[in-house]
Amino acid sequence: MGRSRSADPDGYLDADRGSSSDPTSKRAELLGAATASERAGTRDGARELDVAVESMPGLTRQQRDRERAMPRPTLGLVPHPAMERTLPAPDAVRTPLSSRQRKARSIAKHTAQERLPATQYTATVNLVGQREQWRRINDALSEATGDVQVLEDDQRREVQRVDRAIQTFERANNRGHVVYSNVEMPATMNSAHLEAFVRKHFAAGTVVHFDRFTMTNHTLHETEPRPGVQERTAVFEIQTRRGAYLGASDGRDDTSHLLPRGMRFTVAGAHPASYRRPDGTHGTRTVIQLIDTATT
Repeated sequence: MGRSRSADPDGYLDADRGSSSDPTSKRAELLGAATASERAGTRDGARELDVAVESMPGLTRQQRDRERAMPRPTLGLVPHPAMERTLPAPDAVRTPLSSRQRKARSIAKHTAQERLPATQYTATVNLVGQREQWRRINDALSEATGDVQVLEDDQRREVQRVDRAIQTFERANNRGHVVYSNVEMPATMNSAHLEAFVRKHFAAGTVVHFDRFTMTNHTLHETEPRPGVQERTAVFEIQTRRGAYLGASDGRDDTSHLLPRGMRFTVAGAHPASYRRPDGTHGTRTVIQLIDTATT
């Protein structure tokens, strides 16, 4: 849910509720108070059950992961504080990811890919490479408020294969990330008031949930929105150590990064942010800064 549970005459903005076959952008939806409260309660209940699963005696690690509603973070060690990435200051110019950073992430990517069973590799490739599969799986997760246990068996298996693949990438990774994902505001929003709308619904301290998988990029210029929706599209700027780098090592403008489902964030702030493209030109986007609150 994109807002706290206090009353709001304009509704509650869920940043991850809208259906989309486009992996490059989320679609936010305004929900009524009762619907938003029900979804928040369902999500809280699923997380409480995950805690209970973790404390059950006699289960293997694989069995616990299979019974969880939401995937467990499997964060590798960061050997030096300099390898943690933090959110840039509001007045900082966002720049393309350096060649050194891309190569380091690509090494971790290849290390993880070599460890993946064919079923997990195929499930991940199908999810990110087939738009209908992206929509189908993510719509099912959104309808289930992130709880994989209520999905049909075939969908649950596909989702948990991707979960396990991402966990393998997380274990191979030894650095933090700042990644970007577009979010389209509802069509009813006055496009001239994007910044005010975002500040209202994403005030600092607001908790935001992503029930779906999320495709992101490490560079802001790669998220420039498609024609026709620029005026109502903001961008999440996310500090996290989770997910799978799927981008190139060098030579191509591709720093794609798949975040797991069932993530929870705290809003650090929202503001206009400047960025530089590889050709030296500049742009400005309305940025919503999120900090990952990963737990067990």
